[in-house]
Amino acid sequence: MLNSQRVSVIIPVYNSEKFLRESIESVIHQTYADIEIIAVNDGSTDNSLEILKQYEDKITIINQKNMGLAEAVNAGIRKMSGNWLKWLSPDDVLYLNAIEILVDNAKELSENTLVYSNWEMIDKNGNKIRNFFESNYNDLNNFEFGVRLLDGQQVNINTSILPSSIVKKYLMKSLDDTSVIDYDFFLRCSILHQVNFFLVKKTLLKYRIHKNQLSHKNIVNSLKCQNDVRDDVLSQLDTSTKTMYENEIKNYQKNKTISKKFMDLSLKFCQFLPVWLSDRLLNFYLNQIRSSR
Repeated sequence: MLNSQRVSVIIPVYNSEKFLRESIESVIHQTYADIEIIAVNDGSTDNSLEILKQYEDKITIINQKNMGLAEAVNAGIRKMSGNWLKWLSPDDVLYLNAIEILVDNAKELSENTLVYSNWEMIDKNGNKIRNFFESNYNDLNNFEFGVRLLDGQQVNINTSILPSSIVKKYLMKSLDDTSVIDYDFFLRCSILHQVNFFLVKKTLLKYRIHKNQLSHKNIVNSLKCQNDVRDDVLSQLDTSTKTMYENEIKNYQKNKTISKKFMDLSLKFCQFLPVWLSDRLLNFYLNQIRSSR
């Protein structure tokens, strides 16, 4: 039975020993009281499981063979007892009042609303690189927000809390490129199931950038997978609704500023460059595009 006030923090763990302890500690010391922590060890071959066991009086540990990121998160979802899910990567760090602020906002919104926030980018040593302010689309309706998602707008899932009624029903889909699992989930929620999205205009997460991070490996391939995800979601719509989205995306892209059109063109151009060069350029352009949408 679900606890109406509880937040279930699910941490999918795979060879995450370097930053895992700091991530767990940031959840344990939250100002919000009713939290359960579910760590899913997905077949780690380093010391991740040993680190998790040091916290076994404070967290629930699921230990399974390596099944991939989506199945690790889904294993936690099936176990969770909270009203909200908080997915947290084992290399990221929550601000101490992050969950309290997210829940306070979620309580004021409809039950089918996904709440997310701004975030801070840090390096492997925890040093701040810069703040990242998400585009504020709180005044848009579901269709308008869906158009932005289809155009490539991202939401950092590590900043969000998701109603359990949504995640238990739709779960995460296993994909060849794990970096687009959250994008696929957000698109399905918005386009297929009319889930609302709400931005809390505060910085609540330290998002760590490092060389072993799955979401920053071969960004070119991830962009191609995003296109596949978009095509798959649109294919599930009736013809009329699909046409409506496709027409509106064309209008939206047509009316972009010259600078935004240039950045979009740069993304396409990067797909023809060597991976080592294209990923460096894409890191820069993606950050610029996301902060200016």
